Amino acid sequence: MNSEHELKQTGTVITDFFHTNQQEMSTIVDIAQLQKFLSEKLADSAEQKDYLENFNEVLLALLKGKLSEEVFLFYLEAQFFLDEAAAKQIFTHITRFQAFKENSLHDNLTFPQQSAPKVNVIITTYNRERFLEQVIDSILKQDYPNIELIIIDDNSQDGTSSLMEKKYASTSNVIYMRNNKNEGPGTNRLKAFVTHADGEYIFFLDDDDYLIDSNYISKAVHFHEQHPEVSFVAANVFLDKTNKSELKLSDLKLNTIVKKYDYFINFEKKGYPKPASTLTTVFKRSALIEMDIVNMKMVNDSAIYLRSLLVGDAGFLDTVAGVYRIHGNNITFNLKSDFIIENLNEKKTIKNMAVNDFNYNAKEVEDWFGNSVYVTVMYFLKYSAKNANDYFVMLNWTKENCRSIYKKMRYAALKFVIKRRLSRLRNLGRKAVVQKS
Repeated sequence: MNSEHELKQTGTVITDFFHTNQQEMSTIVDIAQLQKFLSEKLADSAEQKDYLENFNEVLLALLKGKLSEEVFLFYLEAQFFLDEAAAKQIFTHITRFQAFKENSLHDNLTFPQQSAPKVNVIITTYNRERFLEQVIDSILKQDYPNIELIIIDDNSQDGTSSLMEKKYASTSNVIYMRNNKNEGPGTNRLKAFVTHADGEYIFFLDDDDYLIDSNYISKAVHFHEQHPEVSFVAANVFLDKTNKSELKLSDLKLNTIVKKYDYFINFEKKGYPKPASTLTTVFKRSALIEMDIVNMKMVNDSAIYLRSLLVGDAGFLDTVAGVYRIHGNNITFNLKSDFIIENLNEKKTIKNMAVNDFNYNAKEVEDWFGNSVYVTVMYFLKYSAKNANDYFVMLNWTKENCRSIYKKMRYAALKFVIKRRLSRLRNLGRKAVVQKS
């Protein structure tokens, strides 16, 4: 059974379920009881088990006020191929539940044109015409009145330039830049920032992700205005697992304000996750300047977050704002060793800044640095390393720059290489047996 057919069947199961059980569900007052009822009743449909479990998570998020009506309708239509009328009917059923509270749906925030600070949205792109249009349109649909888009094209060889010329050339708040050679997303973010980004707030987007809450930038700017101590504001997303045709809710589960030192020292550890790329993250321009973005050699998401946490706290909106695609062409699965070395050197710079310029505790920062180096290198070895030279390059850098974890790294890398080679030998053995038979 193909995934589209299976998803459509799941949509039919959900639609029929709400129609059949509407009266019984409407009398349930407690959200936890309603969730239990749904899990038990829908569990009978084993074929669509994973999709139905995801639906229950999204419904619970709606009841708790973690996503808007617009986002919930998007989910139903995009995930289950429901038409607009069918999706709205399910939402109407839900609003009649006693467990549904009217105030759980946040009112849209509005900004008058004359008082709305400017937001620059920087989108780097390379050969992603089929995705680029969606992300640009998701920004143009935002109800915030003072947005300027800066699209920087890294010398794409597909139809990107034609798309920009035909569809967006006459759009007054869209700036299109095109490189004569490929320079990489980190360099391009900085180039776009230095050349055109003069707004009070900056939003970096990748070309394969997009927003689904048209009020999100208004919410983020309002949060900044209410909490001037934060460097950035981020939110939750759906993970689009394209190989499974699955939208999975990703909840950061972070407090509204996280103190800069706590988040920096514990960055990407349990309880302190990194937001999905910079998909939902609106940065304060003054914070980017203060953390010295113009002299960064690698403007990638982790580096921007870590530097920003030297100068301000982190803010989080407990709402679903966008879709982050996970597919085989994600940059994070196709990294080269020189890129990782640049990344590690940037983290070393951040370590020195934290201790020397911002008086962060030297021992705790060193521990953070060792953990960060270990995670970065092991991720590269697991997903992107191509040959023995990649391993030697990583180990040599670690020996020279982070000796405290060198032995641990060498042992882990050796163990990983052995496991990978054994796996290859087993696969070759299986192929030989098949060919022989």
